[in-house]
Amino acid sequence: MGVEDYFVVSEPNIDTNEELREPQIIAYYRVYEHFNIRRKESHAILILPTGVGKTGLMGILPYGISKGRVLIITPQLMIKDEVVDSLNPDNPNNFWLKRKVFKDIDNLPALSEYEGTKTSREVLDLSNMVVLNIQKLQGRLDSSPLNFLPNNYFDMIIIDEAHHSTANSWVETIQHFSSAKVVKLTATPLRSDNKEIAGELVYRYKLSQAMANNYVKSLRNNSYIPEKLYLTVGEDTSKKYTVEELLEQGIKDEDYVSRSVAYSIECSKKVVEESIKLLEEKLKDNNPIPHKIIAVACGIEHAKQIKKLYEEYEYEATIIHSKLSNEEIEKAKSDINNNRVKVVINVAMLGEGYDHPYLSVAAIFRPFRNSLPYEQFVGRILRRINDDNATRASDNIGDIISHKHLGLEDMWQKYKIEVEESEIIKKIREEDELQETIERTSSNKDEVDEVDIGIASEDGQGATTRVDFVDTEIIRRNREEEKIREEKIKGIQEILKVERERAIQILNTTEGINNNIKRPDQYFSRKRKDIDSRIKEDIVPSIIAKNSIDKNGVELKNCRLFTNKYRWISNRIKNNGGMLAVYFETYLKNTMGIPKSEWKLSDYDIANEKLDEVVEYVEKVIESFMNLR
Repeated sequence: MGVEDYFVVSEPNIDTNEELREPQIIAYYRVYEHFNIRRKESHAILILPTGVGKTGLMGILPYGISKGRVLIITPQLMIKDEVVDSLNPDNPNNFWLKRKVFKDIDNLPALSEYEGTKTSREVLDLSNMVVLNIQKLQGRLDSSPLNFLPNNYFDMIIIDEAHHSTANSWVETIQHFSSAKVVKLTATPLRSDNKEIAGELVYRYKLSQAMANNYVKSLRNNSYIPEKLYLTVGEDTSKKYTVEELLEQGIKDEDYVSRSVAYSIECSKKVVEESIKLLEEKLKDNNPIPHKIIAVACGIEHAKQIKKLYEEYEYEATIIHSKLSNEEIEKAKSDINNNRVKVVINVAMLGEGYDHPYLSVAAIFRPFRNSLPYEQFVGRILRRINDDNATRASDNIGDIISHKHLGLEDMWQKYKIEVEESEIIKKIREEDELQETIERTSSNKDEVDEVDIGIASEDGQGATTRVDFVDTEIIRRNREEEKIREEKIKGIQEILKVERERAIQILNTTEGINNNIKRPDQYFSRKRKDIDSRIKEDIVPSIIAKNSIDKNGVELKNCRLFTNKYRWISNRIKNNGGMLAVYFETYLKNTMGIPKSEWKLSDYDIANEKLDEVVEYVEKVIESFMNLR
């Protein structure tokens, strides 16, 4: 099987694969029909909401459609890393094996990440799929593939987050590889400049459908309403105005009000408190699911203020923004993925592309003037928690919280209407216009030098309102669970003659023990389990014995485990047993993101779970390798 015909002759399990989601399979066949049956040359547009499985769809799209290499283009590094991680055949948890698209590791495609001059032409020639960030395609760079790859090098181009696809680099790439089939994936039908995406819409799957089919979380919108809000104007801080006075007298407009509220420490603190309440509501009864808050700030300095507010409540928080180094971003992602923080504050970096299932509360600390970045941010809490892990209905309800006077109600209503009524592209242009689009919705610029804001202060007792996005089965189940819980609280009050707060404490304690730790013996046993012993005394000997491998031999150095970033292991360790042990230890160190000496007790639980996953992968790799010898 050669590189050129890999996607033609491979036999992936797609049509009857129960591990794939229906919209993934339907989208695949719509693209197949577009290019193979209708013989269309127009770009195929797929619109799917966050959390439905866009990356997995990218993984299956080339099969039976592409007659050569495939190029996947992402708009930013965070998204690129997510795509590479999911589709990397050397990742034990890769999409193709996880979703049973292939059973045999040797059938997986060869994937390369293009990193400029670090990636040789020879590596590209051996690849079935190439993933790169759009910045690598700028024609002015000597290392740009546009300057040395022939125009027939790729037979398919997949553009992720296609609403970015109007910038010069995107258009130049499509023009250079002019014979390639182009597929554009996005969660929104509009470009960053609010114009339509060029191409032909072949499939759209609505967010309301995804919720109804339990592919994503259900949504609730919470709005904090102060009893009274006062603002100042100019340098005179002694004179305070109500919002109504400012607007009715024409002194200031709604933009002024929302900016002032965004930068008000007092108003931000209210949103912090309400977001913590929402999170604590999800974490009650000793819920083992590590729910988190994702917050969005106006800029870096503003994010630091928000972080300080959360830390006042002893909530560990991390900030992600574009000025962090790659190492700092990786450290932050590791802390998030391994549940070392409860709050993630972002400045225009996690607006799209970063999907973590435990982001369940979206706290908004900035105004949005455009619906696209609002939708992208809300999309970060849509990723569904697997039913095998979820312990209650509320685990799969995402909560949005914002201050009323940030002026986001219209944005929420538009978001609802767009999805519910399926307002899709009415007319799609056949060709992109070559133009440079200046994206204003998520600028990397920090706080503006001078911004017209007043001091916002509150008086009285505020309240929070809540609106469900769609009345899904999860929402209804959660109401029933809350009703049952309330009956238990009242029962405890009556029987023990205690106050409500004491009854809740008693209920939390008993439910935490009875329901969540279903096997205390296994739970505490795993806590004490030493990972070194498990690797060296259990896992490695079992693999060696099962496959009749000489533990003192070196033949495993030629298997795919010890290629790429793990190649150094086979160069330093001179026996099969040692190579396997070091592989497992190094994999855990890389995955956990911190040395074992810094692990907390909870990290060992996470590490043991990751070890289970990688063992299954390693066994498949070695079984395949030994069968070929």
